[in-house]
Amino acid sequence: MPLWKVALLSFTALITMVNPFAVVPSFIALTGNVSRATRSSVAFVAGVSCVIVLAVFLIAGNYLFNFFGITVPAFQIMGGIIFLSNALHTLVNDDRRGSNVGGEKRMEDSDVEKAEMDPTSIAVVPLAVPMLSGPGAITSVMVLVNLYPSIWQKFAVILSIVAVGIVSYLVLLAAVPLSRVMGDRGRTVFSKIMALLLGAIGVQFIINGLTPVLTEIMHP
Repeated sequence: MPLWKVALLSFTALITMVNPFAVVPSFIALTGNVSRATRSSVAFVAGVSCVIVLAVFLIAGNYLFNFFGITVPAFQIMGGIIFLSNALHTLVNDDRRGSNVGGEKRMEDSDVEKAEMDPTSIAVVPLAVPMLSGPGAITSVMVLVNLYPSIWQKFAVILSIVAVGIVSYLVLLAAVPLSRVMGDRGRTVFSKIMALLLGAIGVQFIINGLTPVLTEIMHP
């Protein structure tokens, strides 16, 4: 597979799980009373932290697989189920405040208190982890680890992770005007579209994971 296609497919899978647009309301609430410079700094640190977290799981993914004895098809099937369940939850649930295609992205009262004391302290937790690089995004990376095993393919995945971090930074940087333009209905429509893509990716992961298992069963 061409490296540009690996990067594009990886970017699509990751951006649907990270879904920075879903973090916009929480970001605005946490940084509503700070200066534009501070808000920019928080967005930058959150984007960089998201890249670091996902890159670490990409690099350490093979060691985790070997340590726990997990096969690639098993993780593909499990990852596909998680993607599909998150997508279905988004498509059938009209309440966008509780969860989204990227996993749980709730904002706790303690996060608001922390932001009031030191706005930059919320850039890593909870913005980068778990809102941006949550369980769904980490699962995506773990699936991509063995889906694209060669060094150059992993380099393409890292580039896609960096691209996701840049997009997340830009979205958070433009959070206030984006929130005004999109509105609640616009965010809902966007999330539904992302959920459809995520569901299709999840189904494909399940198919990819079941194929070698069924082949082994039918041809022992």
